[in-house]
Amino acid sequence: MSGPKAFRIVTRAEIIAICRRNLARLDAAIESWTSAGKRNGTIEQKDIDKVIARRDDLRRLLDADRLVELQKQVAAEIAFLQADSERRLERAAEVAARLKRDLRRSKVAAQALLERLQILKIEIPPDIRSELSGSTSSERLEAAMAKALLLLPSQDAPGTATDRQRELAARLSAGERRDTLQEWISRQPQEIEDPALARVDAFLGELRGLGIDSGPFSARVAVLEAEPPARRSLIADSLLLDLAAAVKDGRARARIANELRERRAELSMMRSLEAASLLAEIDTTLAVPSASNGQELVQRADLLIEEEFKAMAAEERRRAVLDGLASLGYEVSEGMATAWVQNRQIVLRKAANPGYGVELSGGSKSDLLQVRAVGIASSAEARDANRDRDMETIWCGEFDRLKALVAQAGGNVSIEFARPVGQVPLKIVPDSIASHEIEFIDRQHRSLPSQL
Repeated sequence: MSGPKAFRIVTRAEIIAICRRNLARLDAAIESWTSAGKRNGTIEQKDIDKVIARRDDLRRLLDADRLVELQKQVAAEIAFLQADSERRLERAAEVAARLKRDLRRSKVAAQALLERLQILKIEIPPDIRSELSGSTSSERLEAAMAKALLLLPSQDAPGTATDRQRELAARLSAGERRDTLQEWISRQPQEIEDPALARVDAFLGELRGLGIDSGPFSARVAVLEAEPPARRSLIADSLLLDLAAAVKDGRARARIANELRERRAELSMMRSLEAASLLAEIDTTLAVPSASNGQELVQRADLLIEEEFKAMAAEERRRAVLDGLASLGYEVSEGMATAWVQNRQIVLRKAANPGYGVELSGGSKSDLLQVRAVGIASSAEARDANRDRDMETIWCGEFDRLKALVAQAGGNVSIEFARPVGQVPLKIVPDSIASHEIEFIDRQHRSLPSQL
């Protein structure tokens, strides 16, 4: 089939550009994964080193020209990092919620111990009393309770005790085993966990995992904790709704921040003024978590990245086709790629057969290119139909050679449709038009130094 053809071409340069974009997105995914992991204390340096080592292995695939393998593995690594970050975030939220529950239980136990000491009329040192009644740290509460337990008589007998009596009791019970803090707490009545408080703890844990300050909710949470269990469910709804909204907003902001990092990584590979300007806007937005223009920046970045990538890919396709045809004996001059864009089509003469050539078109608004053999002659010149058919047949073999040349360079050509030889009459291009195109290209090329 050597009649008019429509085909798509993917060049090696385009494939490499795709691989570099994927590697840039991987760097952004690693940045997001590392940032979240460090913030929540869920990763260690050895974890980071392993991820960086895998990233470096993937970069070496580019140097080794294993481009298809690279694209598959980069996509898998990005998906793994995103899923792993989510898992670590969930664990961090669970740990934060558990610590909140533990603190609440420690406060209840500390209050019970404080009341027991007061019932026994045991003098409590001011520092221990202060910690038992006002500490907001589980570790400090437990340390204070451990000290307070030593104030209790070994048998925890009722009644008053003088300093002399406590000293005597301490000597008599010197070899006697005292309760540990955990044992004492385990004997205290265990309050059934309140469902409302459990949900509050879960939301607060997730906020912490997302790096969001839960301080604005502290006063309302304290009021809820102070309410009797029977009333908590009645007043918790408003707080839970606000917490859920804050978590939803935090997730959305985290997603947009990750997307902005991806776009920033891709834009940093570009050299246009538009890319540099948008890159600066993204950096500013990432530095201000409360910024509200993140989604709009993502959309603008997508449009610019796609526009610049398409322009680069189209330029490489035209270059690949023109280079291939030049090697097949067609007259290709500098500036023809520009003329192709400006005129939307171009005619190349066959040097060995000046009365014939090929017409190239398309590729400006899509990646679909068209090519057909043409005759170059004056309108009054008689045509030899058999020779026209022979030249179309020759062009068929030349197009196969063009595909092979593109493949050797690491690209690929796929045919969308093609007409058989002779099905469509050979298009005749006036010699004056073909000559004018070449002269136009030569003028453009000669004028470049003065324009620069």
